[in-house]
Amino acid sequence: MGAAPPSVSRLIDRLQAMGFVERGACPDSRREVLLSITPAGHVQLARVRELRDELLHQALADMSSRQRTALTEGLVSLQHTLLSQPALHLAQERATPAEGHRDAACSA
Repeated sequence: MGAAPPSVSRLIDRLQAMGFVERGACPDSRREVLLSITPAGHVQLARVRELRDELLHQALADMSSRQRTALTEGLVSLQHTLLSQPALHLAQERATPAEGHRDAACSA
């Protein structure tokens, strides 16, 4: 994520205080902590996604047809450029959670 460990730790502390994540022992390493999203975290995440989607739909609706066409063409070009980058494929592989741990991740 490119964030400093103390900043990430404070963020997780706040998320845990709000009841959105839980900390547990990581089965693979005693030095790492297993972070799991809680049911309340799932609800909040759904709210954030819904709000984001509403804002995006409204912004697109406010654009002219010409602007939407230009945006589409630009996004297609960006996608093609990104997919040609080997580093993107490596980043996707690293970002994919392990089987059975979709809602949990270990962190140092």
